[in-house]
Amino acid sequence: MALIDLNDAIISQVRSAADIVDVISQSTPLKQTGKTFKGLCPFHREKTPSFNVNREKGFFYCFGCGTGGDVFKFVMLTERFNFPEAVEYVANRAGIPLPRKKEKARDSDRENLQEAIEEAAAAFHRALEWKPNAADAYLRKRGIDEELWKKYGFGYAPDSWDYILKLLGRKFPAKQLEAAGLALPRKTGDGYYDRFRNRLIVPIHSEVGNVVGFGGRTLDGSDPKYLNSPESEIFNKSRLLYNYHRSRDSIRRMERAVLVEGYFDCISLDHAGVDGVVASMGTSLTTGQAALIRRLAKRVVVCYDGDEAGRSATLRAAPILLSAGLAVDVIDVGPGEDPDTYLRTKGLEAFMELLSSAPDVLDFALGRLAPNPKAMQGSEKSEAVDAMVPLVAAIADPVMRNDAAQRMADRLSLEFSSIWSRIRTGGGGPAARSEKSTSAPVSGGEMAVLRALVQLEDSSELRGQLLEEYFEDPTCRTIFRALARRVDEGQPLDFSEIATEIRGESELTRLSELAITPDERDSDSPHTLGDTVRLMERRFLERRLKQLNSEIQEAERSGDAAQVDVLFGEKLDLSRRLHVLK
Repeated sequence: MALIDLNDAIISQVRSAADIVDVISQSTPLKQTGKTFKGLCPFHREKTPSFNVNREKGFFYCFGCGTGGDVFKFVMLTERFNFPEAVEYVANRAGIPLPRKKEKARDSDRENLQEAIEEAAAAFHRALEWKPNAADAYLRKRGIDEELWKKYGFGYAPDSWDYILKLLGRKFPAKQLEAAGLALPRKTGDGYYDRFRNRLIVPIHSEVGNVVGFGGRTLDGSDPKYLNSPESEIFNKSRLLYNYHRSRDSIRRMERAVLVEGYFDCISLDHAGVDGVVASMGTSLTTGQAALIRRLAKRVVVCYDGDEAGRSATLRAAPILLSAGLAVDVIDVGPGEDPDTYLRTKGLEAFMELLSSAPDVLDFALGRLAPNPKAMQGSEKSEAVDAMVPLVAAIADPVMRNDAAQRMADRLSLEFSSIWSRIRTGGGGPAARSEKSTSAPVSGGEMAVLRALVQLEDSSELRGQLLEEYFEDPTCRTIFRALARRVDEGQPLDFSEIATEIRGESELTRLSELAITPDERDSDSPHTLGDTVRLMERRFLERRLKQLNSEIQEAERSGDAAQVDVLFGEKLDLSRRLHVLK
């Protein structure tokens, strides 16, 4: 798939040839209602269909969750393909051959790395089957039988300096094995030796299921306890979650993930039947890992070790997850326990009870940082507030963030204003950022104007009243630019062509909403539409006048009198226009 030679013409050809209804019907049943097809949305739970598909325009849009796009976007969301893979998938269904490009050296190197990793995984797995060995003994001690370790592809790196080098060295140069993280150069003299020696090997997969690296647990007490593959062309641990490829369908279905730290915690829960379990692999959670969860879910339940270190790690991970837009709940398995031992000693039913009743992270944090607020001194309350500020400030939704601050104030018997002032200035999250800048939300008025441009039989008059600068929202501005050019040139509005031109994900979603929204040309009177255009023009003038004041001050400081005169002239003209509009 990496060698497809894609260009705008090919992409547009495949999109136009694809039957989006046929493709989507493979995932969710659709029923025709007029020009569109409707069904239950595959991206969120609903009882009444709000998922719409327009075959003629080639778009889908859900009025329930706001997910929309073209046939490629749908395949990317449901099959977890990247864009080139989605184009090839759709092209194959439509019977369109795709041109291929010459293989680049980097593509070839990447494919060789992938092949070396996969062959190493098979070699490690074979070694584990040669019993007795130290890895098998360790697994039996942990209660992991052969059926289980075969299911998860475990392996064994023998206590040898050249097990992998001998097996793979005939096919792959030593330098390539080093790049794959399988070999290391000797510190003295020439030659290489195996990176993984006398370790239990846990294969780590990409989100689509390819083995891309390994985690190796020591079997002889040597350091480090866990040795991971180094960063490479195909292995970036900060953007990987263990077991993600197995759990992604259940995470998407339930809109919930369970996040643990280690491989064995994850395997134990997953094998027992807990859906949607992934592991951060013992490292500090990263924004890339949080983004992987948010791609499929709205909620995550964190279940780290029950000791002090695990609870602290939970509070470090929570702001990252909250900033990604996730609701965060927490399972506390208790002192001396981890998810694996809890499941073994208490059983699946007890764990599922914990999962179903998991408190949100704010309750967890308050219980840990302020277990007895009535007995706390002022300084202790202040320390608790400081510890929780990053947590609350990270909450993306402003209403939920405000509610969290109120809960803190109630718990600690403090004034809301004292809590909120700390959050505004000390959090560094959405609350703090909102004090510095306000990003314009998608304007309903701007979308109404774009909808009119699409639906009016003759939109040239409306087009003549609009400037690109009137659109404050960048997404609406990009779509207007594409629509306006076609209106100016008298071209028909080909949505497939526009989708190829605008490219951006948010733009594609908004374009799909415009394409799917029922014809409303009679619902908004010309008077209402005119008011909206005048409001957009007034807002533009106010923004530009504010900008002009800054530019005039800068020109005056630099002594550029000629520029000051030009700017004052523009300011006078815009002020007159604004006065007329008001």
